[in-house]
Amino acid sequence: MKLEDPWRPFHQVVGKPLEQARLWKERTGRKVIGHLLPDVPEEILHAAGALPVAIAGAGVQISRSQAHIPGYSCSHAMGALELGLQGDLDLLDGMVIPYVCDTTRNLYHLWNRCFPTKANEFLRLPKRMDYPAASAYLKAEFARLGDSMGKITGETPGREELAAGVALYDKSRARLREAYRRQRAHPELWTSQRVYELFISATRMPREEHLAWMEALPWDDETQGTSERIPVYVRGKVWDPPGILGLFDESGLLVVEDEIVTGFRWVAADAGDSEDPLDALVRRHLSTVPYAGYHLEPSRMVGDFVDRVRKSGAQGVIFLNPKFCEAAGFDTPDFHNALQEAGIPDLILETSSRGVSLGQTKLRVEAFREMLSADLP
Repeated sequence: MKLEDPWRPFHQVVGKPLEQARLWKERTGRKVIGHLLPDVPEEILHAAGALPVAIAGAGVQISRSQAHIPGYSCSHAMGALELGLQGDLDLLDGMVIPYVCDTTRNLYHLWNRCFPTKANEFLRLPKRMDYPAASAYLKAEFARLGDSMGKITGETPGREELAAGVALYDKSRARLREAYRRQRAHPELWTSQRVYELFISATRMPREEHLAWMEALPWDDETQGTSERIPVYVRGKVWDPPGILGLFDESGLLVVEDEIVTGFRWVAADAGDSEDPLDALVRRHLSTVPYAGYHLEPSRMVGDFVDRVRKSGAQGVIFLNPKFCEAAGFDTPDFHNALQEAGIPDLILETSSRGVSLGQTKLRVEAFREMLSADLP
């Protein structure tokens, strides 16, 4: 498929995040299941015959949700609920909310109260990633999720369907990793903003169609850029505030690796082949960089983080911490202190759609960039 502008379809999906899902539902008559980030195994929803669609609340203007959820909740939770209350999520046949913090646990109960006619599921992810029983527990939880999805779609996923889903999503992850590498090698063409649109659009449309669209991208273009960009490492939940990656591009920063749940962290590990696809999904989850709210032995958590930053070649670290996120607030001081000891500069940005403007963020990012420039030989 040759397109005049191969990047445009992905940009359009980001602009209208539910349009492709709506068209797919009209065409197939199948179910669409929403899920909140992070770490819902999309392969299981796909294997049950549904279309998984990620729902992100960052950047949504809050109005109705304030009557249901405390004002000190993060913008991601409030924004997702806002989308539901204003009718934007009416096409969903169900919602999967993962347990990663107290806010998501409370949001699940609010979701049931606000949308009682929808099929809603709570995915109880293990908090202790290194606990001996975590693997067996998570496999049982994934199996329960599959049974629950089967009741919604009428197609309980078996081993063959799960294996096909794993193979499809591994293929997608491999292609997205290649796009990420292109961003590092050719940032003038494969900009951070463009690669972000590739990633986020993959979570909001049929993955088979997304892979077909990606074939039209300029994979063979070896054009080299002329501007010098400073490599940075980013930790956070989602790319918030909206437009932050375009700001990085404008400021001459190059994201060489990140721990964003719809960024490199999301595609870093494949599930791989396995006699039991659920075992493969469990291994993938437990090998993924722990999100804020998951727990490992503290010194290992900090040490592994600093090692990842060093291996990435980043000159500095940027934290995108959602306002009112206790999990991120709990982890960040230890990471910050360890980076200081290692001589690695960092910038902590508290992000929110309420009271934090992109202009304010731009000033801090540009100042951080100047500081990093001054430190270069």
